[in-house]
Amino acid sequence: MTHDEREAADFEAWCERCALRIGELDNQITLAEAKRLARDVYAFERTRAMGPVSAAEFVAVEMNRPDRGPFERRSVAR
Repeated sequence: MTHDEREAADFEAWCERCALRIGELDNQITLAEAKRLARDVYAFERTRAMGPVSAAEFVAVEMNRPDRGPFERRSVAR
């Protein structure tokens, strides 16, 4: 397996596990929507650095905060 193939497999596994946890946290969400959200969560540097379960739980807590700010990507890549 090449490095790129390994990265793609790691990405897919991360998103799959994150999507499963999203579905556990919100039982009204479809699997397709949970997978889309997992990919969005992975796109953010902060949540991508977390494990997939922790990232899903972090986003769920943050989204339920009444005083939360917008979820935004950093303007400058690191």
